[in-house]
Amino acid sequence: MSVGLSIQFLTGRYHATPWKHQVNEGVVEWPPSPWRILRALVSAYYRMPEQPDRTLMLQLLNKLANHPPSYALPQHTAAHTRHYMPIRKEGKATTTKVFDTFYALPGGALSEDAAIQVVWADVDLTLSEQQLLQQLCHQVSYLGRAESWVEMQIAEAHKPCNAKPFQDEDASTGAERVSVLAPLTEKGLEGFQAALAILPQPKKGKAKWKAPADVLEALELDVANLHGQNWNGIPGTRWVTYTLEQAKYQPTRSPSNDLDKPNFARFALSSNVLPKLTEAVSLGERFRQALMARSKDLAGQPDPVFVGRKTNDIDEEGNPKPAEGHQHAWYLPEVNSRGEISHIIVYAAGGFEEQAIRALDKLSKVWGTEGFDVQTVLVSLGQTENYSSETQQPGTSLLLSKSCRWQTLTPMVLPRHPKCDRRGNIKYIAGTLFQIDGPEHQALRLLRQLFAHLKHQLPLDRCIEVQHSGDDYGNWLGYQSEDGELLVKVRCLNEDAGKRFSGHRWQAFQRRRYHGKGKKESDRGYWLELEFAEPQTGPIALGYAAHFGLGVFAPANYGANQ
Repeated sequence: MSVGLSIQFLTGRYHATPWKHQVNEGVVEWPPSPWRILRALVSAYYRMPEQPDRTLMLQLLNKLANHPPSYALPQHTAAHTRHYMPIRKEGKATTTKVFDTFYALPGGALSEDAAIQVVWADVDLTLSEQQLLQQLCHQVSYLGRAESWVEMQIAEAHKPCNAKPFQDEDASTGAERVSVLAPLTEKGLEGFQAALAILPQPKKGKAKWKAPADVLEALELDVANLHGQNWNGIPGTRWVTYTLEQAKYQPTRSPSNDLDKPNFARFALSSNVLPKLTEAVSLGERFRQALMARSKDLAGQPDPVFVGRKTNDIDEEGNPKPAEGHQHAWYLPEVNSRGEISHIIVYAAGGFEEQAIRALDKLSKVWGTEGFDVQTVLVSLGQTENYSSETQQPGTSLLLSKSCRWQTLTPMVLPRHPKCDRRGNIKYIAGTLFQIDGPEHQALRLLRQLFAHLKHQLPLDRCIEVQHSGDDYGNWLGYQSEDGELLVKVRCLNEDAGKRFSGHRWQAFQRRRYHGKGKKESDRGYWLELEFAEPQTGPIALGYAAHFGLGVFAPANYGANQ
């Protein structure tokens, strides 16, 4: 026999802070602890119009406490709100920031999917105990904090459980483990009482420890009583370790044949505090480190697509040489309307082999700043042409759009020094007022490397200045074909234009990698605009740390489509 409870969260949210944590730490108790669930039943017991016999209630609680339950948990997303609570300090009115962290469950408010099941296996209740449990469930209106409204009832049919008490055979599975609070069993409580009896008694004048007589008395304890008796924990409780086998989100996979390796992966991010677009470089580096760690073979070597270096080609200093042709992995940010990075694209023009695909599937989080890890969910995996924004498929990305006009979403940092003569005078491109290896010139050079199909069409020696009128951004520098056709042109935008597009000044962006040996001219960032004669498909990223989130270009209408 088994007993199951169905708990539906009416608002689609679960708010609860685990024991030993403070609310502003942003930690949510998951799964809801057995101690919390049984305590809610005890609270309901005292709100019943006619309280049943205490002995019957104790019998029910003992049976549930003797067997830690298993859980059927839905997918969930961490979220939070911030409140500035008014306080008076030293006679002055001020405010203090309070985090309200919660888990958002599928379907939102009043959804049948925003529910969990709690199952006690091998528990056989008498008819009286079943009736009492049903009455208690009807009295429970919230679980956790008061805003976690619930409807609780006995579950007739039990779902498969994906959170179970830890067993020795689970040690090698690598499943996530969490510890939750539960009442002691009957025998455990007897041992606790016996151990407490032989301990030295508190000194005279201090409160005396009092062990709860039974599980019901343990669940009745008030926090004020715990502090008054100098307890540093909850007497009559234990920590139970659970293994969580979270339902794996299945990414959309584009149709392909055996010869087409996926070259595009898209991760959705979730965190109590999402990283800002200005942190794109460090987030890209964390993605690279995490994927390298998860892609190691039996010899301990990570997949070269994530390393970005030739493992079989060593330079004079004994280090692997950088990969050529931009075939290795890029880590590019997508931003939401609040200026936060909501998704990360991992793109490799050369494609991902099986070793790399397994690493992408295994990536579930990267470490974050401010103490909050960034949870990651692989939502798309396939070929880039199947995930451009025009296809209207789930998981599409605007960075893969096909467009003639592109603007920098993050500032471009120059990898080379603009050219000057020995006296410090600027060297100009012949027939133009543009500096050799200036930002426009370097952008055009890098485009030749990026678009292999355009390389033979973009001659290095045919740069021309294109006159422009209608705004104050200045003229364009373009490549002209032998027959006089303008193939592509680029210009620098002023600070205000770049800020309007990205929401930040270039000085606000991280412009230095903490790992690696990339070369750059300085920390100066530039906002650029590109215009092609024919529409080109992204992603486009140019300059220093371009594969980690700097110099990322987006279609000129990107902001309107976020």
